[in-house]
Amino acid sequence: MQSAHASETLQLVTASLPPFSFEENGQARGIAVDLVKEAFVRLRKPVKISYLPMTRAQTEMASGKADAVFPLAFKEERLSYIIYPKEKLVEDRISFFVRTDSPIRYDGNLDKLKQYSFGIERGAVYGPVFTAALQNKLITKTDEAATQAQNVAKLAGRRFDIAVGPRLVMLYSADVTGNGSAIRELKPSVDQGLVAFLGFSRVRAEAGLIRRYEKVMQEMRRDGTYDRILRQYTQRQ
Repeated sequence: MQSAHASETLQLVTASLPPFSFEENGQARGIAVDLVKEAFVRLRKPVKISYLPMTRAQTEMASGKADAVFPLAFKEERLSYIIYPKEKLVEDRISFFVRTDSPIRYDGNLDKLKQYSFGIERGAVYGPVFTAALQNKLITKTDEAATQAQNVAKLAGRRFDIAVGPRLVMLYSADVTGNGSAIRELKPSVDQGLVAFLGFSRVRAEAGLIRRYEKVMQEMRRDGTYDRILRQYTQRQ
């Protein structure tokens, strides 16, 4: 691993994934972006954040052109060019959502919901529990949307009974589309969803920096900074 000079600007790459990472008025914003920025301010390391499609971002990492990529899920095949720190950056569980006035309840037994219609995002990954319910035809009535924002809007518009998606993504989509008061979350959550990291380049990473980053992330959770940043992007936690 190459050791970077303390004042050298680290090149970080990310992909658009609201509310974790997105651009607004030319500025990098999002839960993951703000967490990473705060961590490196505390580490006194300047960073430059660039937006790329995730496949290209990983190519940049593999070739040693970038220092780190986020938010990145763990995959064993990436270990040849990525070092995953011990501390997770963000996570987002899969939840069901209904209209605020809906009488539907959920106690963890999907069989009790099989008569209802579900809104899903086309091509999305929902975790083993809900995926198995679809594959096994326990859930048969579905309505596809191109994005989770569309999924939320359809739910509010009474196109189906239940929307399913990553919790923070759904809450953020509801808030930014003016549907925050129109929907509510069913608990418990359906499944563990996104678990993502700031992945460091094996070519460029500084071992000491990764250890200090892990300590800073622990510190940010203890002092409330982590939760404060989460609340900035979703009104309901």
